[in-house]
Amino acid sequence: MEHYLVYIAFAMLLYCMYSARIGSFGVTMPMVCLALGVLFGLADSTLGLGAATTFHHLAEVTLALLLFADATSLRRDSLRKIGQRTQRMLLVGLPLAIVIGACVNWLLLPGWPLWEVCLLAALLAPTDAALGQSIQSNDNIPQDFRDAMNAESGLNDGLALPFVVFFAGLAVGDSDPSSGGSVLVTLVAREICIGAAVGLAGGFVIGKLRNHVNARGLMDPELGQVAVLILVGFIYFAADHIGGNAFVAVFVAGLAYANTVKASILPARHFLEGDGQFLAMLSFFFIGVLFIPEALGYMTGPALLVILLSLLVVRPLAIWLSLLGTKTSTNERLFYGWFGPRGLATALFAIFVATDFKGIVMVQQIVAIAITAVLISAFVHGFTAKYAAQMFRLDKSGES
Repeated sequence: MEHYLVYIAFAMLLYCMYSARIGSFGVTMPMVCLALGVLFGLADSTLGLGAATTFHHLAEVTLALLLFADATSLRRDSLRKIGQRTQRMLLVGLPLAIVIGACVNWLLLPGWPLWEVCLLAALLAPTDAALGQSIQSNDNIPQDFRDAMNAESGLNDGLALPFVVFFAGLAVGDSDPSSGGSVLVTLVAREICIGAAVGLAGGFVIGKLRNHVNARGLMDPELGQVAVLILVGFIYFAADHIGGNAFVAVFVAGLAYANTVKASILPARHFLEGDGQFLAMLSFFFIGVLFIPEALGYMTGPALLVILLSLLVVRPLAIWLSLLGTKTSTNERLFYGWFGPRGLATALFAIFVATDFKGIVMVQQIVAIAITAVLISAFVHGFTAKYAAQMFRLDKSGES
């Protein structure tokens, strides 16, 4: 095992050293780490499926850090500008993507149980903040557009999780009616309301406390960034302990904290993003090692078509419809619809379903489709992110 770790660490170090040059060719960090993972996985690495639990925890930590860091960039002025677009994409676009995706899956996967068709659609709906980093760092894209996508990608995976749990509970209930009832009864309160309440209260209170200790010189400035890192862990575990949605809690806490604390949030954001990027590299590597080689073995023509339609039709159509009636141009709607990469959330939720819900008939196929969607999305969206401004004729003024 140790010699594999040496090669892995050296390869990732080389990527970091030459990342700007590699990025100039449209090659992103997830693409490199997934490819490395697949190479090691196909080489019969000692990393086996028994490490899936390790990946599960690693991906959770990575998502939590990236969600909080992304949320801190959404100050009041940004939220006012993007509010309507983001709300529409989250509250209308996300459910529409699940409904349209379920219809596509039902047509292409005959014989699948209804609730498992819906479960697959819910797994393919959330987008990934980590894969979207290449968009966030592209200065040729108007800042308002980037902020709107940042807010959507930050919240939609947390909002998609209740749908995943809901349909997984119904799927289990089909085979064992005694297993799915409790999930359905406590869904809304546990996954959305409690998580948002914990995040809002925690971010606001800690932000006020930070203002208090800063004003009186009670805090060592060198520990400021570490304190924010611990805050992410506190909010995540507090929400999970109470029974709320930890991902929603973390993102809402980031919003509340950033809009409450008076000190500059930039050092803490850069600190979290650095940690998050490192963990994201490991997470994508583990996806490549543990899941992609086996997932490709389950690929069929209909399964591949489900993935392609999810990327090319389902999300673009759902986002287009959700933004009707808003002051968004045609190119802006196409931009939002296209850049909805599937990533850590899709992979994490698929493994969560496989490990926590027993009795789902097509669980192996569901995980395989979800993981393969992450692979395809990482490369397709990664390559096109570099040319987004040209593809959709965007300029920095926000006109398109």
